[in-house]
Formats: sequence, C-alpha cells, structure tokens
Amino acid sequence: MERSHRADIDGLRAIAVIIVILFHLKISGFEAGFAGVDIFFVISGYLITGQILRDLAARRFSLSDFYLRRARRILPALVATIAATFAVGWLFLSPEAMRQLAKEATHGLLSISNVQYWREANDYFNPGADRLPLLHMWSLSLEVQFYAVAPLLLMAWAAAGRPVFRAIAAIGLVSFVLAAVWLARDPEAVFFLTPFRVFEFALGALAIPLEARLAASPRARVAVAACGDIVLLLSLAVIGRMQAQAGIVALVPCLATAVIIAANAPTSLMMAGPVRAIGRASYSLYLVHWPVIFFVRFIFGDDAQTPAGLAVQLGMTATLGALLFAAVEQPMRRLAWPRWTQVAGFATALVVCAALTHATFRANGVVSRLPEDQLALFKLQGFGLNKCSRTVDRMCTFGDPGGTRGVELLGDSYVQQYVAALDTTLKARGMIGHVSTMSGCPTLAGLTAEGPRAGVCAELRDRELPRIKQSQADFVVIGQAWQHYLDLGDGPGAEARNADVAAKLADTIRLLDRPGRHFLVIGGQVRPVNCGFDQLRMLPGPLWHAPPKPCAPMPRAEALAANHTIDTVLAQAIRPLAKVALLRPTEVYCDQHCPVVENGLWLFQDAGHFTVAGAQRMGERAAPIFATFLADD
Repeated sequence: MERSHRADIDGLRAIAVIIVILFHLKISGFEAGFAGVDIFFVISGYLITGQILRDLAARRFSLSDFYLRRARRILPALVATIAATFAVGWLFLSPEAMRQLAKEATHGLLSISNVQYWREANDYFNPGADRLPLLHMWSLSLEVQFYAVAPLLLMAWAAAGRPVFRAIAAIGLVSFVLAAVWLARDPEAVFFLTPFRVFEFALGALAIPLEARLAASPRARVAVAACGDIVLLLSLAVIGRMQAQAGIVALVPCLATAVIIAANAPTSLMMAGPVRAIGRASYSLYLVHWPVIFFVRFIFGDDAQTPAGLAVQLGMTATLGALLFAAVEQPMRRLAWPRWTQVAGFATALVVCAALTHATFRANGVVSRLPEDQLALFKLQGFGLNKCSRTVDRMCTFGDPGGTRGVELLGDSYVQQYVAALDTTLKARGMIGHVSTMSGCPTLAGLTAEGPRAGVCAELRDRELPRIKQSQADFVVIGQAWQHYLDLGDGPGAEARNADVAAKLADTIRLLDRPGRHFLVIGGQVRPVNCGFDQLRMLPGPLWHAPPKPCAPMPRAEALAANHTIDTVLAQAIRPLAKVALLRPTEVYCDQHCPVVENGLWLFQDAGHFTVAGAQRMGERAAPIFATFLADD
C-alpha cells in the first residue's frame, strides 16, 4: 500500500530550510540554524527507509528504479545550480577563487564534497566558509552516500530475515558513540563524514515503528507531537552556542523531529499553505541560497549585511528557488523518458560538467579571463609562491632556472613568502632557489607539530633536512612562524620552552653546516593582527566587485614589542655560530609605521603573510642584507 503524502513533513522541511538560510545570513537569533541540515537527514531517514521497506514487503523493490528515482530527484536541480554558480564565478572571480570553485563543483557533481571539505579542513591555508561558494554541497553529498548504501543494507537484512529496526537502532547507536568519541580528535570528520551522521538517518527510520505504536491513540499522538514541538523549539533556542559540537548537539532536535514525524499530528502552523509551499520547494531553496549569499557578499561587500542587503538576498533566494523548483526540479521528477535514456542523459551531464570543471581547476582558474591590468594586479596581490618558475613534487624553484649557485629556503609559509622577496636578487646574481611548498610545519630538527598535521609535518621535516644537507647550495635561509613554537609570555616554563626551541635551531644549523655554507635566519614577522583581511575580495576578477576596506598601518613600536621575544631568542641561539646572520623583519620593513596597504595595493594577505607586493617591498628594503649574505667569501 502506497503511503499518502505527508503534508506536515513539508512543514518540517520549511522550518529546516528557513533556519538554515537565516543562519547563513547571520541574522541574530538563528545561531542554531545549522541544525536545519540535521532535520533534513532525519526526514530522509524516515521517508527513504519507509519507502524501501514497503516495496520490499510487497516484493516490488527494484534497486535500479530506486537509484533512478533518486537521480531524478537530486541531479537536475543540483547540476543546474552548479552550472549557474560556475557561470557567475567565471564572470566575477579571480583565477585563484575560480580554481577553488572549479574544485568544489567537480566534487559536488561526484557527490564527494563532504570528503573534500574534511580533507582540507586542517590545511594551513584552508579557505574559510565565506570563501567557499558551494560549501552547502557537503550535506547533499552525504545524503547521496546514504542513498547509495541504505537500500543495500535493508535488502540484505530483509533477505536474512533479521529484525530490521533492531539493526538500524544498533547502527545508529554505534554511529552516535563513534561521533561522541571522535569529536575531540577530529571534529571536522564528525561534522562532514557520513559514518558519524548515520545516527540522524537512523532516528528518522526508527520513527516508523514508533508511528505504528502511536497510530491507535489519537490523544497520545497529539501529546507526543506537542512534546516534540516544544523540545524542537527549545533545543533550537539553546544549541546555537554549541556550534563547535554541531555534529553531536543536533541529537536533541533530531530526536524531536523523529518524534514529531512519528506522532503524525501536525499543528495548524505546519499545515498552513505558505509553510507547505516553502517545504515543497525546500530542496531548490537550499540549493540556491548559499551561492546567492556568497556572490552578494563578494560583489557588494559590507553592504550585503545591511537590512536592504539582507532583504535583497532573501528576495533573490526566494525568486531563484521558485524558478529552479518550477523549471527544473518538478518537471524532471515527472520525466517519462525510457530508463536507459534517462541513465545516459544523467551520466552524460555529469561527465561533461565534471570534465569542464576539472579542466578549469587544472588550468588554475583560467588566468586568461583577466584583462591585462587586472592580471598585473592579480600577480601582485597573490602569495609569494606565485613567483615559482616551476613546482614539482611540492618543490618550488625560483630565481634563475639556469643558475649554478643555489639558495635553499627551509621552514613553513613564513619563509615561503620570501620567494618573492628574493626572486629578483637571485635572478640578478644568476642564482637558483628552492623551497618546499608545504605550509604550517616546523622543520627544525626535533621540533614537532601538534594536532592532525603532526604526521605529515614530520614526514616533510625528515625529507627536507637530508635533502638540504646534501644540496650543493651554499646559502640556506631559515624561517618559521616562531610565535607558534616560542612562548611569548613571561609565565612559568617560558624560559625553558624558548631555550629548547633555540637549541633546536642551533642543532639544525649544525646539522646542515659544511665548509662554505652561510645561513640567514628570518626573525619575527610583522603581524598586523588588528586588521580584518578579506583575501577573496583582495584579488581582482574579470568584472567589478567592491574592494575590501583598507587597514590602517601598524605602529613600528607595536610591531617591535610583539617580536621582541622572538628576535631576542633567535639572536641568542645563533650568537655562538659562525656564518649565521639574523634578519629582523620589523626593523627592515617598517619606518615609523608598518604599512598594510600602500597605493591601493595590499602588502599582506593576512596577519603574518606578505602578498607578492609586500614581499617585493621587503626584498627592496632588505637588499643590502641579502647582498651581504649572498656575497662570495
């Protein structure tokens, strides 16, 4: 027997999509809007599990029909959204941002966005959420992964004659326990990856037997529904302050949603026509809302967060969502083409679109989209590694590619930015430079990183130190984000900690030393921490967008004070060593003030890293120091 349409579930969908949109618009009072996605997962668990079990019981379930129905439901609107986002990005985004969008689009088309965002969550230069135009695709990828596996498990359990709901409850419990245990170790995995979200789908599925038990008692259904409504509203009022544990704290609204579904006693609000209309179009609204928010913020900047800007974004989301629903989602769900025609059509669309987006990624966002003046600006506003003449196996080559004498840069991104500072000097002297392109890793002998990157950083250090020791280069530049490893306070343990890092620096220099080799240690970097950097909008695109507000220069005295401990510790560490010099960036870069923006050019891309323009300014001012360092014995 077919189940009739549950209009009240459309009401739940409406609540879910509304709170997600208002959360992403950063409207006060909707900080718990992240739970809207969890509500969707519970609804999917209920509907999909029920549909499959009914068809299995009636001996009419077809795996191919199930997947084809899901494809008609998901793919057309998804592909249309990605294509439209890609087209707008092509017109407005810088090559760097377009490359990011192309990567996101490819993974969205392949339904592995959640895996991408998890893998990149701990990258040192990982872009923030506001810089990811297809970030919301993570939940759709996760849902598709549920669709792929759920019917297979249900078919296997049904064929084996096992109690299906007990198995679902057991898997859901295991999923939740794993999420709770794993949260401290890798919160991004708990947020993005399917195994840690299975309990939410399981709660939806478990609403089915609960619904059967409540069916005979209308009073009980009304009471249970009222309790579910109250718990849902209260939980959404509370969990907004717990976003760091989003994958876990959503348990309460998920339970409340499952109870409301099981009670099947909708309130008049849930059944109101406008609410149900929003619910029916919730998928299309969800698809369009984040690209709308992303591009309005990107193009118009701070004006996007004014009341008028928020109203425009809501209006655009409603209009485009309704258009997508009416023109793509609904017609494609009723598609009556022959099965293999549908399969071929969906496969062709995915392959063609994924090939185009991946080609754009491989082409680094297609720099040729920029006019000449914008291209010149783009090159100056990028990071120093943009000056690499060649990059192979995470190794950047710069300076004179045919140079016979070499310079090695050892460290993290705080030394990588000196590629642009040294590039002109090395070319003038016929010298070649090399540096690893991996960021966020300490490379001193015995100094280890903490957290998820510890393993990969240890591999980098253990590869780089022997390589540089065997290198023919006579000059080695060492730089790190020293503030991450030194204790800049005056509390207990600071002196011992700093002495340990100083000893490791000295040990590293001794390890790499040989006759004729010289070392330059880069001291504490100027860090304009009070500036709000908008890296996405610093870079030009083919069409206009509002530039970010420039930051005031940092007072020289403030920069000197911030780096005093760093430069003092480093100076003491190298004092006993021969052929080792210390470059103090604050003393070289700053006059009375340390400029952040100059003549319209951003000299920093964040609070610690130069742009190419900033690195070149540093290179010009440090030219006498570089000349002394690189001079023949």
